[in-house]
Amino acid sequence: MAKQNKPKKNSIFFKFVFFLLFISLVVFLGILKYLNVLPNKYYLLLISVLIIVLCFFGLILLNRRIKKGIKIFFTFLSIILIASFSVISYYGYSTKDVINKITKKVDYKTENYSVVILNSRDYEDINDLEGLDIGYLDNGSKGNKKAIEKIEKSIESQNDDYDDVKKLSDDLLKKQIQAVLVEDSFKSILEEESSDFESDTKVLYKFSVKIPEEKTSKQVDVTKKPFNIYLTGIDTYGKITSVSRSDVNIVATINPVSGKILLTSIPRDYYVTLAGKNAKDKLTHAGIYGVDTSVKSIEDLLDIKINYYVKVNFTSIVKIVDSLGGITVHSDYNFVSKDNYRYVKGNNILNGKKTLSFARERHAFASGDVQRGKNQMYVIEGMANELMQFSSVTKFDSLLDSLEGTFETNLSSDEISKLIKMQIDRNINWEIESTYLEGTGASMSTYSTKARSYVMVPDNTSIASAKTKISKVENE
Repeated sequence: MAKQNKPKKNSIFFKFVFFLLFISLVVFLGILKYLNVLPNKYYLLLISVLIIVLCFFGLILLNRRIKKGIKIFFTFLSIILIASFSVISYYGYSTKDVINKITKKVDYKTENYSVVILNSRDYEDINDLEGLDIGYLDNGSKGNKKAIEKIEKSIESQNDDYDDVKKLSDDLLKKQIQAVLVEDSFKSILEEESSDFESDTKVLYKFSVKIPEEKTSKQVDVTKKPFNIYLTGIDTYGKITSVSRSDVNIVATINPVSGKILLTSIPRDYYVTLAGKNAKDKLTHAGIYGVDTSVKSIEDLLDIKINYYVKVNFTSIVKIVDSLGGITVHSDYNFVSKDNYRYVKGNNILNGKKTLSFARERHAFASGDVQRGKNQMYVIEGMANELMQFSSVTKFDSLLDSLEGTFETNLSSDEISKLIKMQIDRNINWEIESTYLEGTGASMSTYSTKARSYVMVPDNTSIASAKTKISKVENE
């Protein structure tokens, strides 16, 4: 009796293996369709091939006349296929999930506020400021009004309004007021402009407010028409929705027909007219007022249309590079960064923090912001090179984790899918060129500080050259 049951048990086992193979194949094809990155001709071809393979495996595993040894061999192959389909399906679903999250429309921005006091003060919490003088930066923004209202709900104080950031700082340092309420972007400006402010003060209380913000895109068929993407890196850690100064300002002009990409780097201190403010300021300060202000200011500067943006912050860079296991970055010079990291002329293998420091450094170079712009291009190149390595496949999961919450774009998930599908279909060998706007250092009054600060006065010849190069790529 036992001998008769054994073939039946074997038959059930082989049927079960075939069933798992069938299910994993269906899930795999479903996920692939959900991802929508494979051109239809390849997808249909893949379906045809896999159906033939499935039928062949079925003939082997379900046919009682086939020898047991052959069935065991094909069972082993089936297990490998099941595992492969399952792993690819998992990563495919994870990829789509992350793409959906980073392309989800974000209709707000986060402003982070600090109540700052002198180190010499012995205040322990916000309640200790009851009845005292607090200086507020009166910039008329909705966020600023919300922040003031939040403080007023906690304590009653004497409100002193300022429209001059430097005067606000000076009065705190001179003890004319006991504390200041300032958005962290402006706090960074004060620390940059005054070493005394950074060393003599401390944060007593921190909080954030959300402000509605419309972030528009100028959509095109990204597979057939040239388009511009604004790449911005903001100088803050944490939430990608936080407003902050834009340390990185690069316009990527992409022509999917000719296969050419032009990267135009704009110095952070470029002295431009802020869109909507009708006043001159550093380009980096445009980020304080939102991505759209940066986009429109650059559109006016270069006389172009920017279709999309991609925003990263300090956290993004550190996480992405570390998830890749480090990157190799070229340096034009031997130098030591402000963070005391050493770099040699030539190739440098960098982790996340060293990459960030490399991309931010400007004081070590005679050309300042211009060299920093070049270094940022080298970082982009280093990340791209590492991503194209076959070994990056094993780091895919950690790379996806690094993108979530630290990366923002107004490209839709469909547009990203179209770009991937186009690359698979045409296997474009992209030709990438870089250009840099130049200028002359000067001390000028800026809109955000109402005081004189270091700026870079644009070089008109440099701008004209960049416009010509962008137009050339767009029209090829």
